[in-house]
Amino acid sequence: MRGLIWDGTDLVEVDDLDVVPPGPGQVTVEVRAAGLCHSDIKPIDGEMAQPVPAVLGHEAVGVVRARGAGVELPLGRRVVLSVLQTCGTCAACTAGRPTLCTGPKDGTGAAADDPSPFRRDGQVVERFRRLGAFAEQTVVREWQAIPVSDEIPDTAAALLGCAVVTAFGAVEERARLGKGESVLVIGAGGLGLNVVQAARLAGAGQITVIDRNPRKAEIAGLMGATDFAIATSDDDVVERSRVLRQSGYDAVFECVGAPGLVGAAVRSMAWGGRTVMVGVPPYGRDFVLPSHGLFYDQALLGCRMGGVDPHATIPALVERHARGELQLEALVTKVRPLAEANQMIDDLRRGELDRGVFNVGA
Repeated sequence: MRGLIWDGTDLVEVDDLDVVPPGPGQVTVEVRAAGLCHSDIKPIDGEMAQPVPAVLGHEAVGVVRARGAGVELPLGRRVVLSVLQTCGTCAACTAGRPTLCTGPKDGTGAAADDPSPFRRDGQVVERFRRLGAFAEQTVVREWQAIPVSDEIPDTAAALLGCAVVTAFGAVEERARLGKGESVLVIGAGGLGLNVVQAARLAGAGQITVIDRNPRKAEIAGLMGATDFAIATSDDDVVERSRVLRQSGYDAVFECVGAPGLVGAAVRSMAWGGRTVMVGVPPYGRDFVLPSHGLFYDQALLGCRMGGVDPHATIPALVERHARGELQLEALVTKVRPLAEANQMIDDLRRGELDRGVFNVGA
């Protein structure tokens, strides 16, 4: 089958990738569409550790084509994929907080990962973030496959597994944004734009977006931003935010994953405010906070996949889309086949994409 493999030097499309049959509790999913997230290129840019060769991609929608023993999901069921692999039995899992799963761990302290299902020439090909969505098929645990209706197009549904669920969780679960509160969103990529619309739906008052790309102003406004500003440095972010709201913001969302911008976010908060780190920072990098950065009853919050249960949140988001509340199609800038992956990545780096999506079956 076809797939994209990162070998540590090049990202190449191959047509001789194999996938092993699903084991107990696992399903084989035929991937229909997969979003291109900034996290997907962090291994390429050396900002995230990843054994190679590997199939990248972690935001996708597909159809169940095979299942292992004990699986209840029916064949042919449409599913959105989640990176979360949970034990299902620890206190966090039973409380509906799977992002805090304390079940079986690997040697690094992270949740234990199933072996990669990918093979090429008889050799193991690793997978990115427990998924490897840039392939025609992948194998995941049944819990990672969230059933969704057919009412939403594949190219939009793919975004639900990462950008959308993370952003809405950041606003509703981590920041617990209240009606009328002020919001600052740093970075208008797929995460940031979904934070904007989540804040709008939560009833936020002022919603300011800061990005370095002027092209983002229009889509930010469509999602619900009340203000848009250009900033070219960390200090510039703080200065621009203070011009638009001198007292600072109740909730600040850092959606880039840049250590310097975390400090800028903290400096942009109002008294009693909170900053949510939505973007994934480079591994092994530190960030610097002002000495009194959190003194005035402020908070700095992490955000792993929004801190929500995807089995509850993703179907709810599909329902909101069906009611016309949630805009997803407008976020999809380009849909391309896997063969154009390198061009799509170039477009992403140039800021030409709000979200690019691979039509994996094409």
